[in-house]
This record gives sequence, C-alpha cells and structure tokens, in this order.
Amino acid sequence: MIQLAMCIDDDPIVLMLNDLILREQLFCQTLIKIDKAELGLDYFEAQAKLPTENQLLPALIFLDINMPVMDGWEFLEEFTKRFQQFHDQIKVIILSSSVNPADLEMAEHHPLVIGFMPKPLGELELTNLKSHPTLLKYFN
Repeated sequence: MIQLAMCIDDDPIVLMLNDLILREQLFCQTLIKIDKAELGLDYFEAQAKLPTENQLLPALIFLDINMPVMDGWEFLEEFTKRFQQFHDQIKVIILSSSVNPADLEMAEHHPLVIGFMPKPLGELELTNLKSHPTLLKYFN
C-alpha cells in the first residue's frame, strides 16, 4: 500500500470520493487533498525547504487537468521545472473527464505521468494501477 498520495482537484466531491475509494481499496493510507493547483506547488515548496528526512512526499499525485486559475498542465510544468529533486520519488496520474485527444497525448509523453484515468476513480482502475511497474513495490 502507498503510504502517502496526493489528489489535486477543484471539486470537493471528487476529493472526498477519491479519498474513500483509495482507502477502501487499500491503495493508500493517507491522501493529501488539495483544491487548487497553486496550493499543490506551495506544498512542495514547503517540503523542499525541509531536511530530506523530514519531508512528507507523496509517491503519487492524482491530478485533475481542468481547474480554474492554474490548470493541471500548468501545475505539472511548474512542478517539473521547480522540483527536479522529487522526480524520482513522485509520479503523476492524470484524472480527467476530458475526451480531448491532445490531453491524452500530452500525458503519454510526459516523463512523470504514468497514467491517464477518467474521473471518478474506480475499483477496476485502481486494481490495474496496482500492477503498474512503477508501483509494484507498494503492492507485493
């Protein structure tokens, strides 16, 4: 089981549902719920200032791409530039209701993104995600 994951989504109902299903499916122990992409960047900024042994880094970020002010792609661009020291530890799953093929293509070509899933998360998607090569170490 993943100890710590993060969900960045502007919809409080999606945040609540994701928290419930992630715990119910024994996918993660704790979910950091963030409702604005810029607050996600603030979180990582604060972690970067801490000694490595005190940092609380999620293994996985579930990221909505359609959000006001700063969308998921803008978050990912900033995260990629500003927090290179976390790239080996943190991977991203894009969560979206988007049917835009450009979004799927961008996700497939981004080095931190390991998946593109429809909202809301479901049992089947999480079961499949548990067998993803990058996440196997958490679910053996």
